[in-house]
Amino acid sequence: MHAEQPARRGPARRIWRTLHLSLALIVGAALALIGASGALLVLKEPLLAVEVGTDIVKPPRSAGQPDATADIWIAQASKRYPDLKVIGANAPGAGFLPGDAAIVFGRLPPGELGVVFVHPQSGEPLGLFAFDRSWFAALVNLHRGLLLPGPLGASVVGCCGIGLALSLLSGAYLWWPRQRKWWRSLWIGASAAGRRRLIEWHGVSAAYLLAPMLILATTGLALTKPQWLGLPGAAPARPALGTADAACAAGGDLRAAMAAAAQAHPDARIVGVALPRGPAGAYQIRLRPPGSVRSEFAVEVRTGCAAPVTEVADANAALRRDWLNPLHADLRFGWSGQAVVFLCGIALPALYATGLWLWIGRRRQHAR
Repeated sequence: MHAEQPARRGPARRIWRTLHLSLALIVGAALALIGASGALLVLKEPLLAVEVGTDIVKPPRSAGQPDATADIWIAQASKRYPDLKVIGANAPGAGFLPGDAAIVFGRLPPGELGVVFVHPQSGEPLGLFAFDRSWFAALVNLHRGLLLPGPLGASVVGCCGIGLALSLLSGAYLWWPRQRKWWRSLWIGASAAGRRRLIEWHGVSAAYLLAPMLILATTGLALTKPQWLGLPGAAPARPALGTADAACAAGGDLRAAMAAAAQAHPDARIVGVALPRGPAGAYQIRLRPPGSVRSEFAVEVRTGCAAPVTEVADANAALRRDWLNPLHADLRFGWSGQAVVFLCGIALPALYATGLWLWIGRRRQHAR
């Protein structure tokens, strides 16, 4: 039985090597771009500060002065920039842009996304940022869709996530030591040189980052194409409440909607609002429980009745907000997790380059 084992192992290794090389040749370049852009997005706050200014991204605050409310941020931004059709507002650090400023976002006349940075305490607008025309947006779109149109880009990136997971698993099989103790393969041998040293560097670096890279590949796929994993996607806006108060209109009183949400959840802090999408829509109020940094929940409020009607919004979004996004951003380990994510990001182009170099060298040897 022992004499037959190498014969069985040889074909298996050839199959796994072929799979590993094929994946690298098919999706390796795309994964290198996704990884490099993801590493840069770990540094999104300084990158955004370079593009729009540090004083705008991190405005000075007055000690002891509370933040203004979202309705004031929106009113001030709308007064300064009347062409902006406001969609919503986020508290500092609670939106899709980093920094210490509140943001009011909406559509500019051409239909592009515009963001107004607002001083959170005074409500004073600090500047209008044409998001869709920014380098920051290009970096985000490169990471999320390789600059391809929406559905196509999401599908391609989803396929790349599957390819990355398969590449990591096939690479782990090829790296796993068979004739020696496994822990000896966790460092590069002192006697290794030339091609052998590059092979060991390729395998050892990937081995150390195997677990976090698998997490990033899985969460990236879940965020991009949740239906491929049987997960619920983003819930569409509901036209009306499924209750006896379905005839209650959205109304036009944001302050009343915020007050109703605060009354329904007095211990939570409002960190974001979205205005109704038409008269059949509702105010979306995002709240954060006390002492929580990540967990949020949303409520829908309609103010068109005698008393505001409040209902908890789709609970499926909690999976994305509380788990998938944090795991993909920093593995839920804060700054240390961000450092690991950064290493994983820069490792992808490095592994692609070394793997491609090894493959080219192997083909040259066979051609001689």
